[in-house]
Amino acid sequence: MKQSLLIIYTLISLACFSQNYSGPESIEYVPFNQSYFISNSNNGQILELNNNNLSVFASNLPNGPHGLELVEEYIGSKWTGQVLYACSGGTLYGYDINGSQVLNYDLNGSFLNGITKKIGEDVDLFITDFSAKKLYRYNILENTHYEVCSFNKNPNGVYYDHLNNRLLVVCWGWNAPIYEVDIVNGTYNTIINTGLSNLDGITMDECGNIYVSAWSSNSIHKYDWDFSETEVIISGLSAPADICHDPINNLICIPNSGNNSLAFANASCNNSMLLESLKKRTLIKKIDILGKDVEKTYFKLEIYDDGSIEKKYILN
Repeated sequence: MKQSLLIIYTLISLACFSQNYSGPESIEYVPFNQSYFISNSNNGQILELNNNNLSVFASNLPNGPHGLELVEEYIGSKWTGQVLYACSGGTLYGYDINGSQVLNYDLNGSFLNGITKKIGEDVDLFITDFSAKKLYRYNILENTHYEVCSFNKNPNGVYYDHLNNRLLVVCWGWNAPIYEVDIVNGTYNTIINTGLSNLDGITMDECGNIYVSAWSSNSIHKYDWDFSETEVIISGLSAPADICHDPINNLICIPNSGNNSLAFANASCNNSMLLESLKKRTLIKKIDILGKDVEKTYFKLEIYDDGSIEKKYILN
């Protein structure tokens, strides 16, 4: 195992702000204004960090909250911004970009923890239930859910790897495994037994590198896409929880639930051309699958001035 400590490492503690971190559990990057949402699991709040200003985005969640996931949504052909989904006890909550609650959906879960999105024919959220050892699939368009599978271990962080078309789940406990889940038939297999204990979060950078947070080492571990090689990219953390990747600034974003702080470290991906393109590109056209200008449709393509194309799904 290789081990290295990144030069760029920023720690942001509660002493910097009038609002405080209290058990920060999950962090989610917000592309349109380059801010971050952070779940305060000890006091029922979701905070927003924007240009070194920390404010309360949402409050009075009955449990946690824990995992966060941001999804772009539409009404008809009108882009309504993003909806932030939050795990709270056995319920899935949704908030628009102004902090107004738009969803209160009971999954009948025990302890909803990790959450990730899959963009395909439909927009789906995959959510782990830590206590019940289950994985749920929630369809945003249909506002329905079902159980995908049950695990032998307590599932924690979850990430849908669109590059390799697979769902990855990290687990709690000793010699914690990383699972790959077949979301069609509800089976799973162990990709690797990590030798680490109490894995919390998982994310991926633009180059396909996988990052995992571990309480046993208080570190972030990077794996190649096939999990054949690993290295510690940053250590000295404090109960690192549900991490995310900021593609614009090429950062791994880490909530330290043990000492109420955030840490930011450089990701290993050095695809500077891709990152620069993401920063500078401009939307020039919106069309449907037939090439017509978008009016009212469930599916559209957005074409940018750098030649890139993104698929978007419209929610009624």
